[in-house]
Amino acid sequence: MKLRSLLLFLTVILALPAGRVLAAMDIQKVISPLGVEAWLVENHTIPLISIRFAFQGGEVKDPAHKAGLSALVSGLLDEGAGDLDSRAFQSRLEEKAIKLGFSSGRDRFSGYLKTLTENRSEAFDLLSLALNRPRFDQDAIDRVRQQLITILLRQKEDPGSMASEIFREHTFPDHPYGVSPIGTEETLKALSRDDLVQYMEERVTRDRLVISVVGDVTAEELGDLLDRAFGSLVDEAIDARVTDAKPKMPAALYLKRHPGHQSKILFGHAGIKRLDPDWYAAYVMNYILGGGGLTSRLSEVVREENGLAYSVGTGFQPMEYSGLFSGSMGTQNERASEAIALTRQEIRRLREEGVTEKELEDAKTYLTGSYALNFSTSDAIAGQLLGAQILGFEPVYFDRRNEYIDAVTCDQIRRVARRLLHPDKLFWVVVGSPVGLETLDIPLRGDAVIKE
Repeated sequence: MKLRSLLLFLTVILALPAGRVLAAMDIQKVISPLGVEAWLVENHTIPLISIRFAFQGGEVKDPAHKAGLSALVSGLLDEGAGDLDSRAFQSRLEEKAIKLGFSSGRDRFSGYLKTLTENRSEAFDLLSLALNRPRFDQDAIDRVRQQLITILLRQKEDPGSMASEIFREHTFPDHPYGVSPIGTEETLKALSRDDLVQYMEERVTRDRLVISVVGDVTAEELGDLLDRAFGSLVDEAIDARVTDAKPKMPAALYLKRHPGHQSKILFGHAGIKRLDPDWYAAYVMNYILGGGGLTSRLSEVVREENGLAYSVGTGFQPMEYSGLFSGSMGTQNERASEAIALTRQEIRRLREEGVTEKELEDAKTYLTGSYALNFSTSDAIAGQLLGAQILGFEPVYFDRRNEYIDAVTCDQIRRVARRLLHPDKLFWVVVGSPVGLETLDIPLRGDAVIKE
């Protein structure tokens, strides 16, 4: 218990002034004796080590008849490994105040490890066991599988989850992105222990691995620890090739009737990938439109001035094989059609008129000034390093990122807005019991075509 309290205390005090952390960040590329590479930021002020790692290729690589495989694996890797069953494995983590976990994402299978320096040997040993000798005991498989099925059942009654499912299926009808990330009850029940073992052998491999480490460890010490945890993994992945996907959602409004006083609204159309040359102009533009919280145009006009939505926001979603521009709102049923019309009007206004110099300067001030807050803890730094590696960036990116933001001009945003914002091509999904949708100049689908 004392060790756990100490770990919490160290996590809190690591939140150093963000500017100091970013300015002093010295990123080293470490290559272990067995060739495992990681980015390292040493911090010897406190006895703590934080590791983030990811294997490229996540849920998008799950075969359609095995949807949910990545999610099931991620829930089982800390449920026993080697000679330790689930209870013994979790007890060992607890006794040494070691935090270890895994998660599956759309394009990545990820993990984290956090340990006090004095326990690093055991921490990396436990990570090695989880990656190289997972038990996949049947009782654990059944328990985690049921947890995922329970989540699916809850999602069927949740308006936000229902809207996301409709949006996903209509956007990517012929691509793995259109499949539920945790599968279906049928696909989950069909997964076997052999599927889990095969996943680890074919997809958790060194050629897909990126690692970031922050904390009280030297490059030489880290090399040996990397080999201990990752050195025995299979060299090359074997999985299905996934091709790029062009979003296919219709320029229409799809209604799913659901009881209640509120409507959940999602909207969007095709976007761009992260490495697109227009990314930074699009990023700044979106901050002004709907990404800047209460300071964005949509929040000011739709929420503050007209009281049409409880919340409203937009964003570009870059993926490995596609990209989206999307947004969401929550509103009263009686005001849903008005909120949709005004949101579309504001998107059209930005497309046609661009942004003002003051809006641009205010956005730059915030986006550059707040950037250092992304590096306020060891976990946050490790996450930033990992993201840069996944994108193929070099460490110098962190010194130049704000330059890219500052270089954006009003003319660039005007051009990018015409390229990327298409208010008449938006796909709208509404879950609720809204009224007045027929007054919108948008083709209606789903329950909306049924006359009341």
